[in-house]
Amino acid sequence: MNRKLTVAAGIALCAGLAACSSTKDARQLSQKTVEYACGPDSVPLSAQYTFQGEQALAARVVYMNQVIELNRATASNADMVGNTFRGGGYTWTTDKFAEDDVEDAKGLMLTRESAQPGAAQASNVGSVVARDCKVESVS
Repeated sequence: MNRKLTVAAGIALCAGLAACSSTKDARQLSQKTVEYACGPDSVPLSAQYTFQGEQALAARVVYMNQVIELNRATASNADMVGNTFRGGGYTWTTDKFAEDDVEDAKGLMLTRESAQPGAAQASNVGSVVARDCKVESVS
C-alpha cells in the first residue's frame, strides 16, 4: 500500500514538473546575446535581444564601440519578412526569428539615417553601417 502511494506521488510529481517546464509564460522576459561577423572583413557586431515570451522586444547593438538602443518596429509592414528594430536614428534588420531560433537568423543590415543636404524639405536617407552579418555565437 505504501509503495503504491509512493509510486503514484512520484508519477504525479514528474507530470507536474514536465508541465511546468514545457510551458513558457508569455510575460516572462529573457535575453540572448548574438555575436555576428559583418561584411567581407568580418567586422564584429554584438546584439543583445530582450524577449517577452518568444517575441523579441528590443535590441542593444554594439558596433565599433558604439552602443545603440533599439526597439522592435511592428507597425505597418516592417516585420513581414524579418525583424526590424529602430531607435536613435538607426535601423537594424534581421531574418525573422523568435527566442528559440535566434541562432539561425542572419543580421541583414544596420543603417543610420542622415539628413539629405541641399533638399528644400528635410528628408532622411539611410547610409549602410554594416551588412551581411553572420552568426558567430549565441549566449
